[in-house]
Amino acid sequence: MASFVDFTRVMDAAAATSKKLQKYAILAEFFRQLDEDDLRLAVRFAAGRPFAATDERVLAVGGAIVSDVVLDLLQVDPHTYSKTVIASGEIGEALAKLWKAPASDHESLTLHDLCDCFTDLASIGNVQHKREILRDAFSRCTDPREAAYLAKIIFGDMRTGVQEGVLHFAIAEAFSREGKAVQRAQLLVGDLGEVAVLAKRDALASATFRLFHPIQFMLATAQETAQDAVGTMEGRTFYAEDKLDGIRAQVHKHGDRIAIYTRTMDRTDESFPDVVEAIRELPGDFLLDGEIVPFRDGKVLPFAHIQKRLGRKVLSQKIMRENPASFIAFDVLYRDGELLMDKPLRERRAALETIGVMTTTLTPVATAEDIDKAFCTARDCRNEGLVLKDPESSYSPGRRGQAWLKLKTHLPTFDCVVTYAETGHGKRRNSLSDYTFAVWDREPAEEGARLVNVGKAYSGVTDEEIAQLTELFTRLTIADNGYRRQVEPKIVLEIACDQIQKSARHASGYALRFPRIKRVRWDKRPEEADRLSRVIEVYESAANFGRTEPIVTAEEPTLFDHTGRQAN
Repeated sequence: MASFVDFTRVMDAAAATSKKLQKYAILAEFFRQLDEDDLRLAVRFAAGRPFAATDERVLAVGGAIVSDVVLDLLQVDPHTYSKTVIASGEIGEALAKLWKAPASDHESLTLHDLCDCFTDLASIGNVQHKREILRDAFSRCTDPREAAYLAKIIFGDMRTGVQEGVLHFAIAEAFSREGKAVQRAQLLVGDLGEVAVLAKRDALASATFRLFHPIQFMLATAQETAQDAVGTMEGRTFYAEDKLDGIRAQVHKHGDRIAIYTRTMDRTDESFPDVVEAIRELPGDFLLDGEIVPFRDGKVLPFAHIQKRLGRKVLSQKIMRENPASFIAFDVLYRDGELLMDKPLRERRAALETIGVMTTTLTPVATAEDIDKAFCTARDCRNEGLVLKDPESSYSPGRRGQAWLKLKTHLPTFDCVVTYAETGHGKRRNSLSDYTFAVWDREPAEEGARLVNVGKAYSGVTDEEIAQLTELFTRLTIADNGYRRQVEPKIVLEIACDQIQKSARHASGYALRFPRIKRVRWDKRPEEADRLSRVIEVYESAANFGRTEPIVTAEEPTLFDHTGRQAN
């Protein structure tokens, strides 16, 4: 049986090179040596999964339990441990630095030992029993890298650069198969470990589609203007459909069994039992792509209604009544035994219309004027914007190409002052790259004026700017809480966002949704940042679709007013 320490050496070697061809070769050589059982596990663990992608079991193990176990094993000062975790950016690498092999008469860990450990953790709810299982596993880690990778797999935080795409081609190289054949089998089967075994057997062509494993969603490429979109369309006529502000969802149904997956590949059924019941009434077996939206009386409500249903252990009838939800489909990928992903969109949509599910409406567009008209209609219906789709396109999971395009509404930008800076993740784990920002609650010269937070952003700045800001915020630190620093309010960022919502989380009472940094305003003093009154003004404007209580008049169009199709 393959040893865990051999696995860790292979993963470290793959992580040490940024060249994908070298990663493929390193992994392929290891995979080629394994029997089928070890191969399944090695591929699974290399992807940072304790279980197969089609296996819905969870470990239910958090950082606190792992930290308790290793602190007890290593007898390390908790403050030293905490500082090491913060400096390392993750628990796994921190353990590698602190590890001293505990005295143990156990044999070295194998991949099968890890599999048994994860099975036991998932089957037991008692926290003390979980601690005992973890203690046994960590006590058998004779090498610091074993402790590191045990933690990495538990938390799904490998940071080796071995993503699913790398594994596809490593498997292909290991067994002299075509990379596209491996990718296709993965799409159909869902479990890359099983795909590796099929590749070893030269049986990739035998893979058949199975429901109840989430596949990657097809993505749209952003376009700044209608004219840009027309250029990308290259004279072709596309379908335009409203871009809904909800939760992208994938619905799998076979008989009475139903599963709903989000873009993160997580199940979300428990948050939407009403949606599940509505899907159960539909005939046949299928896989649908669409959006779960807050919905009442034929209208899509602000996204805040959906947020109130997420993450709750108990979903009361009152919450569901006040925050109703519906699933609106825009694609069908599988229907009654037939895989439809390779068929053109126009055929998939024809199949979708026969299911009886509520759908978006498609409007043919060919010119910038067509797109602008459709965009204005979508905006008036309080939707995020448009998605433009090539009628001849197949469904390409996980890809962002030229077949689907998107145009989104934009709000004015805000000049905000940074109040907190946090360490990032991955390659940014040693930089202050996440910034909490604020606006003035009144004119800065007025008595009692203060900065009130309205959000946090990390995207939009270059590595060079992050290095510059890290050095600056280190000097401007008022209070150092480890990964998070309160900083002097000196730096102004120009922030773009898609929506503004009311929020009890921030002192301002408002939150910028999907914020991103447009630029660092080195030319502005903190006193020149925006006032809360400006945020409120934009919040209440017609352009903001995030209002918790939208202004609706009898004449205001709704999602389906321009389609002729009514909600069920």
